[in-house]
Amino acid sequence: MKQDADKYVIESCGVGDLDETEKKRCLQLIAEGGAVTMTTARRDFPRSAMIAVARSDGQVVGVASIKLMREPYAASKAKEAKFPFDPKTPELGYVVVDRAHRGNRLSSRMAAALAKNSGTLFATTSAPKMKSALKSAGFVRRGVEWKGRRGDMISLWIRS
Repeated sequence: MKQDADKYVIESCGVGDLDETEKKRCLQLIAEGGAVTMTTARRDFPRSAMIAVARSDGQVVGVASIKLMREPYAASKAKEAKFPFDPKTPELGYVVVDRAHRGNRLSSRMAAALAKNSGTLFATTSAPKMKSALKSAGFVRRGVEWKGRRGDMISLWIRS
């Protein structure tokens, strides 16, 4: 459902600022996005350093997260991309929009909202639309692509 951009509200907040219904909706969106299992989402999403939610008519229709810092994971991505970066760099992830609301630049807007006051961030993706969203939010592709566990080619993106 393509809407005017101003019909959406993007809010940066903490997971604890959401009510239980909104938290469940975010978890549902993350699981539907297919990048992680519901088990992983339930474990990791509540520990997000910060999130951005997109709302339409007061309902959560998109979510993005700055994940809790994981130095070994960041170091492994730097190695795979053959591009060194500080392993203390937080990761932008869980960027997902409800299917009915795609095509409204919500991924770019949520990523930009999180990046605005966050310093350097990294992200990895194989999705062409996510690459476009990251580029729009000021991320730059770095290093080389590598084969992911599903056989897709993953790229590293950094925003300084």
